[in-house]
Amino acid sequence: MKEKPGESAAGFTLLELMIALALVSLLSLVAFMSLNLSLKAVGRGQAAAENLQELRVGQGFMERSLSSAAAGLKEVKEARTYFFGEPQQVRFFTFLPLEAYNLGGIYHWRVLVGRNEAGQGVLAVEQTKSINWIRDPEGVEIRQILLKNVTSVRFFYGSNGKEYDNWDARRNGGLPDWVKVRLALGNQKPQEWLIPIHVFEIPRT
Repeated sequence: MKEKPGESAAGFTLLELMIALALVSLLSLVAFMSLNLSLKAVGRGQAAAENLQELRVGQGFMERSLSSAAAGLKEVKEARTYFFGEPQQVRFFTFLPLEAYNLGGIYHWRVLVGRNEAGQGVLAVEQTKSINWIRDPEGVEIRQILLKNVTSVRFFYGSNGKEYDNWDARRNGGLPDWVKVRLALGNQKPQEWLIPIHVFEIPRT
């Protein structure tokens, strides 16, 4: 049937279909990019929340363990006054075990900066019961990672208003008044924990 004057052909031309497909593709691309950005933002938010929670747990562990520090072991002459601190590690006795069910007694802790199997920086704790530490000072019974994705950690020790890079309780005549931990996770800004030490004196025989 021939078209009457003033009437147009039904359907779309090839050019119109191509323009429509191009617009649909453009809109789909915009929607995909928006969704991708939203998912990345959610992922960053979750990662930041996990890092914050990890920091709180690690800080709480450090504060509780150092606050319950013991001045030494009366059974061991060389450790009757004991606390050994360096910039990258600190060794001390505490009444706080890494595992809550393992209560009772005194534990030797070594908090140190290290790396995991993937080469990622970590802040770790090594624990030994005091009686076993006497037999084997280098032995480790429990090792636990407090913080992952650690880019830098440094310990400082303070007493009588002064700050020190190292602390030896035998040489300094006792435990420090506080320990400062300066650390950074990932790309976050460094932060500091100032942890006062409430020394529990062990009676000497």
